[in-house]
Amino acid sequence: MKALFSIVLAVLLVAAFFTWRSLPESASDVPVLYWATDPFPARAEQIRTFRYWLKKNDYPDIDVRVDSVNWSPEKVLIQGVSGVAADLLDHTAAWSLRFRQALGILEDLTDDALRLGFDLSQTWPAVRGDLTVDGRQYAYPTNVSSDALWVNVEEFERVGMEVPPKQWTVEEFERIGKEYVARANANWDGRSRRHFFLPMSDTMLLASTMGGAVYNETQSASVIDSPGFRRALGLRYKWTYVDRLLPSEADRGTFTSAAGGNIGGTDMSLFENGTFAMLRAGRYALVHLRKFTDERREEGFGAMKLAVSEDPYGDFQNSYCYVRGTAIYAGGRHKKDALYFMMYLTSEEYNMNLVRDGDALPPNPKFLKTEEFLRPADRPEEWQHPWGSVHETFANIMAGAIETEFSPFVLEATAGRIFAETGDKYMNNMLTLEESTATMQRLINEEIQRELEESPSRLPRYRERVETQKRIDALKARGEKVPLSWITNPYWRNYYKLHGLADEAR
Repeated sequence: MKALFSIVLAVLLVAAFFTWRSLPESASDVPVLYWATDPFPARAEQIRTFRYWLKKNDYPDIDVRVDSVNWSPEKVLIQGVSGVAADLLDHTAAWSLRFRQALGILEDLTDDALRLGFDLSQTWPAVRGDLTVDGRQYAYPTNVSSDALWVNVEEFERVGMEVPPKQWTVEEFERIGKEYVARANANWDGRSRRHFFLPMSDTMLLASTMGGAVYNETQSASVIDSPGFRRALGLRYKWTYVDRLLPSEADRGTFTSAAGGNIGGTDMSLFENGTFAMLRAGRYALVHLRKFTDERREEGFGAMKLAVSEDPYGDFQNSYCYVRGTAIYAGGRHKKDALYFMMYLTSEEYNMNLVRDGDALPPNPKFLKTEEFLRPADRPEEWQHPWGSVHETFANIMAGAIETEFSPFVLEATAGRIFAETGDKYMNNMLTLEESTATMQRLINEEIQRELEESPSRLPRYRERVETQKRIDALKARGEKVPLSWITNPYWRNYYKLHGLADEAR
């Protein structure tokens, strides 16, 4: 038996040796950082530029390998708590960062960021909430984005209409949309392709422009059962089933068969061929749109004519933003080397990569003031026309964006699921408009109480917020201004300041 154990042990040792030898790091004479991120083709150029930046600044030589297999939230969590996650961890949702921080798998970067120059002053104010937990910094952006409405100018020219304005109210949006679908579908026979104004509306954003927030001023309870949210949901229904500006699920089922095999069924391809006159997306859409323009040129056609309009708004014009951020794994073996990568994300070399390839907006806003960003010489169709530079429009939207709402007492994924599922029930006539928002609010608040029961350590903070909310409500009832320092919800902080309701001195 001992001989058998000895043989098995020897085999395992040999196998372990050859497994180690097969790893890229074992064959490298420099430290290797594994970067858990998406497999976007631009990553290769970003890594090449990183090594150039290191050499240029006489920093240690470090290699980076993309690990796109293990970048999903589930795998990061499993590997993180097991002690084997990648050195650099990307996230695309603030709740993911907060959840990972709560599990203790993210390195606190606050002091290093201030010392090495990748602190929050080096990025957009609106994304700071996606990088921090309780005032401590755990990540830095790899790119940032704020969506807008890409406009297929050729579609409006085809039906004899002017291009939509850069900024428009909800009423203007509806009026122009109804005119477009009437003209575009004038000869529709019920079988051929139908044209729509755009694929979908952002109900959450639309509600926010009408005074509708998900949470109260202290983020201690949901207030989604409000006139603003009811109006936004009602417009989504009206635009889908009455005005036919947006496709229904039944409409979407006909796209591929009715439009032909060259469509592909995606919103982007349907935008390119004119099924949708507009498409809601960020600047990152250029990565695909430029390929489409290049294909048109190869076939002897001109560049696709594009414009960008902002989302329609009510009485509070605003926009949300989101970030793809990078954090350092707290259990990593190369944390000091990883700090060089974080510094690199603020550099001219990295940011100009994003300026040139169109992959959203660079994390450091100072690089958006360059001619190469505003007017790229090899892409005149993106700025050399009456409706202006599409790049400048996205930069302006991002400059005015506000932090995304959240509550520290409920998982954002849970609240988002409740909103989506209950909203779908309203769209399918299973709930009335009033029932849908009341149900959303009730379910979210029930989740807050359930999570507090499971995590009683958060109760003191919650009770403090509830008491502050009572004081805010009392001031509002008397028509008095509310001290800005009492308001923790970024939505209400902006709303109160804009409408002169805040005492900014307190």
